[in-house]
Amino acid sequence: MNIVIIGLGEVGRHLLSVLDKEGHDIVAVDSSPKAVQYAEEHYDVASMVGYGASETLLKIAGVARADLVAAVTNHDEMNLIAALGAKQLGAKHVVARVQGTSWSEWTEGIRYGLLGVDVVINPRVLVAQELSRIARSYGASDVVDLAQDRVELVQIDLDESRVLNKPLSSIELPPHTLVSAVVRDGELFVPGGADVLVKGDRVYLIGRPEGVLAAERLFSKEREARRVCIVGGGVVGKALARELLSQGATVMMIESDLEVAEEISAEFQGIEVVHGDGTDGALLEEEEVGTYDLFAAVTRQDEINLMAALLAQRVGCKRTATIVQRADYASIYRQLGVDIVLSPRTVASDQILRFSRGGGLHSLTVLEDGQAEVVELTASPKCRAVNKPLHRMNLPRGSLLAAIVHGDDVIIPHGKDVVHPGDRVILMTTKDARPTVERLFRPRGE
Repeated sequence: MNIVIIGLGEVGRHLLSVLDKEGHDIVAVDSSPKAVQYAEEHYDVASMVGYGASETLLKIAGVARADLVAAVTNHDEMNLIAALGAKQLGAKHVVARVQGTSWSEWTEGIRYGLLGVDVVINPRVLVAQELSRIARSYGASDVVDLAQDRVELVQIDLDESRVLNKPLSSIELPPHTLVSAVVRDGELFVPGGADVLVKGDRVYLIGRPEGVLAAERLFSKEREARRVCIVGGGVVGKALARELLSQGATVMMIESDLEVAEEISAEFQGIEVVHGDGTDGALLEEEEVGTYDLFAAVTRQDEINLMAALLAQRVGCKRTATIVQRADYASIYRQLGVDIVLSPRTVASDQILRFSRGGGLHSLTVLEDGQAEVVELTASPKCRAVNKPLHRMNLPRGSLLAAIVHGDDVIIPHGKDVVHPGDRVILMTTKDARPTVERLFRPRGE
């Protein structure tokens, strides 16, 4: 594929790190010579220094023959202009990222066809939606909705659980649910029936939402978050509050800026707003943060989010969550004890990456820093995987056909189940197995 990436900040670099390994022809553009130099030194890409919304630059970058143009600078207007210009010049797919407060009123984090741009992504709204899904789960540290909310993927870190030290084959999972992957000592693998779960494992459950919810209760002792404390009244904080209120949760928000706190208090009638510092331990004790089910620190400053989450743990809060601007900090936050760590930049990248695969792909979720992917696609009548039972499909080791959506039915498949043309399928695949899986589901001749 011919791909042009405009903007080499956190999102742009993450895209480069994934796409470069896949052998695409990439042109990287940024106004900063230092950012361009970094891309040249670390990735096999062509690069250009310049203003991303310039018609001249877009033409020189070759957007007219590009399969994908992703405009992901820190300037919303530049991203929209660059994406629109690239589309008019002939680019096949164009994606723009927006993140400013003017976009915070979106009820959805993705808009299709806005202003002539194929997809406009608001990562801050997307991460708020993800946090709200985690809040309604039982101990999950990540939740992904798939197949138009008919299939759910959840991540649970095993602590005290009834499933420990037992082979998977002996665990009675709820119907329509399975363990799709396990992470142990940082390494992800697709388990078999003889594999035993141990304390400290990270488990990925997938299945119908009602089955996954029942499985969460089996794998975790946590409960749904009915009382949530939010630190930070910015785009993410307000979007999260809105989502939680719609779920019937009790919400308290701590905001350090008096004017912002007053605006939030006037806008949201159903929440308690506290003017104060989320890193003030005395304030957290005074507001009884330790009695809350979930504490979410979602300011735009990573240091404040981390400190607030650690202090909330100290006063007794059951689960803590933060957002992190530097995606590479996420693992450090988890090591320090933060339960849930999300990056708006990673969320945005995952949405953009699906356009690099083509072929009926609906969604793509990257797991464990690229060790595995969950892909959701429509099975083409021309692909090798259709019209044969699962046990004859020859899926490679390290892959799993997790679900088949056939009409109104969601099937967690077994050996005799068949993928029919037009079915929506959800696949788990490690990076080593992915080329073979792609060949199976790619239409013949492509």
